[in-house]
Amino acid sequence: MKEVGSFIEHIRNILENTIVKRIVEETILVLFLVCLCSVVINVVHEEEKLKMAEDTVLPERYVMLHSTSADDEQEEIRNEIYYGEIEEVALIVQAEAGNQDELGKRYVADVIWNRVDDKDFPDKPLDVIYQIDPVQFATTVDGAIERAGYTVTEEDFQIALEERESRTNSEIIYFRTDRYSDSGTTAFKYGDHYFSTK
Repeated sequence: MKEVGSFIEHIRNILENTIVKRIVEETILVLFLVCLCSVVINVVHEEEKLKMAEDTVLPERYVMLHSTSADDEQEEIRNEIYYGEIEEVALIVQAEAGNQDELGKRYVADVIWNRVDDKDFPDKPLDVIYQIDPVQFATTVDGAIERAGYTVTEEDFQIALEERESRTNSEIIYFRTDRYSDSGTTAFKYGDHYFSTK
């Protein structure tokens, strides 16, 4: 009886060692494959981001030169703020109206600048764009404005700059894509957007 117990114990040890060894080998192989796939996916993603960044057109006028005097530094700060605001508006134009024609993009830029000028809205484009309670622009929460950083065009910057200085429509304050806003007075539909005044 003791010999049978030893034999069974010996067989059990062989099976356990073989099974354990096989499980460990398969686990290591699976982990290796998962890591390899992850590396490949990250490399492809980084290459796509670099390609999108290379394709992004940034206007030459937005390149700042370093200055030395205090007056020059103050002017440089004012320029950075000014062109930073232009960039913010260009990004929301691309995010909200990238598929629209030039006039449709101008109307979206006008909504932002008109709100900046209106006492009932924040006085900075970034504050207008990211105003919450409720969210004013869905592209700020669905990631479209971040993606617009890769697709923003020279035209978007030019529109943001020109509409800052002189509006195509100085009355529109709201727009939606599916219907007229519950706020304001119905104005007109252009392209995919329904615009309203105050």
